[in-house]
Formats: sequence, structure tokens, C-alpha cells
Amino acid sequence: MIWLLFGFAAMLIANSKSRSGCGWFILGLLLGPFALVVAALPTAQDDAPLNKTHARCPDCRELVLIDARKCKHCGCALIPLSEQ
Repeated sequence: MIWLLFGFAAMLIANSKSRSGCGWFILGLLLGPFALVVAALPTAQDDAPLNKTHARCPDCRELVLIDARKCKHCGCALIPLSEQ
């Protein structure tokens, strides 16, 4: 009965992070509390910069802060959006 709870908990955590709920339910049944720990780990998308705070450099296409005056990747001069 407890393993079913682990399965449902892993499924809920996975669904909240836009992952496959069915797959994580099965992993929760098989791995129990270990599946909960793995399901709760952050994804690469969680750390991705937001469009509200970052923009792409016109020269190298890397993400830089909107208020940046110079690209930290290629050194291209930028015009901050706050000054436009």
C-alpha cells in the first residue's frame, strides 16, 4: 500500500514539472522513496533564463541580460532595452 503512495507522489511531482506522470508512477512503484527524490530534482528548464530578463545577442546569438551594454560572450556593443 505504501508503494502505491510513492507511485502517486512521484506522478504528482512529475506532472507539476511537465514530465511523464505514467512513467514516474511506475518508477515510484518500483523504486519507492528514491523515485521521489529523483522526481523532485530540478531540470535544465528550471534554470533557463526568462525572456523578461534576457535577450539574444545580435552577433553571437547567446543569451545576455536585457540591460547589458556589452555581450559577455563576444564583446559586441549592445543597446539596453531600458534606454530605447
